Amino acid sequence: MPVTLILTRSPLREFKDGRKSGRWGEMVVVSGPKVISVELAGYAAPAAGASIGATIRAVAQNGAQVLSAAASGITPVPIQNGILKINSGGGAITVAKRFTTMERFRTNSGEGYYVQLRPKPEPYRITYEPGNRVVRTLRDGHTGNCFRVHGGRGNERGILIHEAPSVGWVIGCIGPRPLNDYTITHSNRNGNPSHRAMNELFEITGKEGELFVLDW
Repeated sequence: MPVTLILTRSPLREFKDGRKSGRWGEMVVVSGPKVISVELAGYAAPAAGASIGATIRAVAQNGAQVLSAAASGITPVPIQNGILKINSGGGAITVAKRFTTMERFRTNSGEGYYVQLRPKPEPYRITYEPGNRVVRTLRDGHTGNCFRVHGGRGNERGILIHEAPSVGWVIGCIGPRPLNDYTITHSNRNGNPSHRAMNELFEITGKEGELFVLDW
């Protein structure tokens, strides 16, 4: 059964680890028919301290978006920052897992940005890559297992999805961890949250899949 990863980084959530700049995102893993396209629609979020009436209206509007998407044959998947509208030709989509992601963002000088997977309408292809020599440098005894992203251009061709206990381990690459885990630095040891997240991703995805990137 095809597995599709969907990465969104909207709105921007930047953080600092010393001079290093990073940003958080969310990755949703779905299974089912081949995904044709994905769109991120915003929530009608009530303002802080909003009246009960305003909150009820916002909730109703969110519900209307979900019902409208479902009626058109698109699977709506609520996430933290909106609603994913997943078009699979009307076939049933199952959400297998959601992860928080860590990526490098600005350069240490603050002038410019690190390479990042650009958004595009069609998906990237990902394949399982065992024993990657760079990922193996994470620590003694690391397997180096990761996913390679195909379909990028220029330096994007070197982007991987791999374990990242801290933002210093990703330059262009994507490091998943458990959903809502915004710990900037985890211990670099077997069994850390990012290590566990990658093992889950290997188990869910298998040898290959597709990756949609929705935004910068």
